[in-house]
Amino acid sequence: MAKIIVEQVQGGSGGTALTVPTAAATVNNQAVVGSTAGVLSHSPIALPAAASGANNRPLVGATTGVTSFSPLALPAADGTANQFLQTNGSGALAFATVDSGSVPADNILSIGMVMSSSARQNVYSTGEWSSSGPNSTYYNNLQDDPARIQAWNMLMGDGYPTGTSQHFYVNDDGDTFHREMIFAHNQRLGHSYRDMYYKDNASTGNDYAGVTFSCIPIRNHATSGSTTVSVPTYRSVGSGNYGGSGVMYYLPTYSSGTNYANATGGNWTVLNSYTSNNDQYGYTAQVPVAAGTTVLLFMSSSHRYHTTARYKDTHNYYTLQNAFTSQIKCDQRMLHAMWTGRQPSATYNVKAPYQIYTTCASLYGDR
Repeated sequence: MAKIIVEQVQGGSGGTALTVPTAAATVNNQAVVGSTAGVLSHSPIALPAAASGANNRPLVGATTGVTSFSPLALPAADGTANQFLQTNGSGALAFATVDSGSVPADNILSIGMVMSSSARQNVYSTGEWSSSGPNSTYYNNLQDDPARIQAWNMLMGDGYPTGTSQHFYVNDDGDTFHREMIFAHNQRLGHSYRDMYYKDNASTGNDYAGVTFSCIPIRNHATSGSTTVSVPTYRSVGSGNYGGSGVMYYLPTYSSGTNYANATGGNWTVLNSYTSNNDQYGYTAQVPVAAGTTVLLFMSSSHRYHTTARYKDTHNYYTLQNAFTSQIKCDQRMLHAMWTGRQPSATYNVKAPYQIYTTCASLYGDR
């Protein structure tokens, strides 16, 4: 069999003569590289045998000289000043803002809520609210949009946030909560049969007592898909619609993406509305949470009349160890924002929960 043996190659129009390698490559996929002297040789670094299978995966080396594509994909675009690369634990990197020193990172070992309550429930509570509430007749079963606006405002500490001489409609008794941040000891969060004494509600005809509100921010740290989070609850219910109870969640809308700073609106979805008298009504909330987003789970309970001037309040979540996982966590930034943040556009009759997202971005970092 004939063969051609050459030591150099040169273009037909002249130019530098290139000396070819005198031996085969030592491993597969070694590229031929040149030198300023025109000597070609096999690179000591071998290329990967196949494509990466995903965009933005860099080449990484090994002591054997064989390169491969990293299992970690780099972000497709640059971040903002002072951000760092953060992994989701599943092979994807993203730019993230350094957490404020006052806010811990999300962790399944820390589950909390913000809670507020009021001793004045509605117009029927004689001697308390002088009219129908901060916006309109208030229904604690969250049956209409005005009730949901009022409930959120009262949770945030003020049913009439732009008022001057108006009632705050919350924290009006020595035994009520005012935008308090409360954490779970282990699997449960809240209280059961909390005893209250309202002297001005002394008879069964005036048993429209107080209300309690809480909110847990739930974040899905996955990079894709949506997860339905099951959160079992107990709550006290009394006095029909006015003293009913409810569970709902808030999902913001964005100008683009799902970053806190891009929130421009949103809506409440009522999961459960209950009005029959009950000291400890059980309900399991099913909350859909898309990847990379935070949803606000909200619950209301009413203070159940027991006997003259005596009321009890049950308001708790349980088996939280099943709801919160390595991907589903309590959003600590949002929790602290609900505890400390202000909503500049909040008023008594306009929905503005989305501004807790933009406030969170300003106070504790966007994501």
